[in-house]
Amino acid sequence: MANIKSAIKRIDITKRNTLKNKQYNSTVKTFIKKYLQSLGIYKKEPNEVNFQTAIKNLEIVYSKLDKATKVNVLHRNTAARKKSALKIALNSSKRH
Repeated sequence: MANIKSAIKRIDITKRNTLKNKQYNSTVKTFIKKYLQSLGIYKKEPNEVNFQTAIKNLEIVYSKLDKATKVNVLHRNTAARKKSALKIALNSSKRH
């Protein structure tokens, strides 16, 4: 356990930031799962409504990834890689 006052404060700050980072990561993962589910539904039943739902969910995921990048929870290259993979998944489902 830290004895110095500033070290005790840093421990508290680290705990707070860890919780915040977990919330961002959890939110991103949740919306990615929702997007992939909607994409699976579109693959099974390709129609305009399912496609629009998938697009809407993709936009939400992009927004969450951008926000996590903005507050330094995710590295910008990590967010770009995830966005690219999600867009590739959408494009490959459109061809079928």
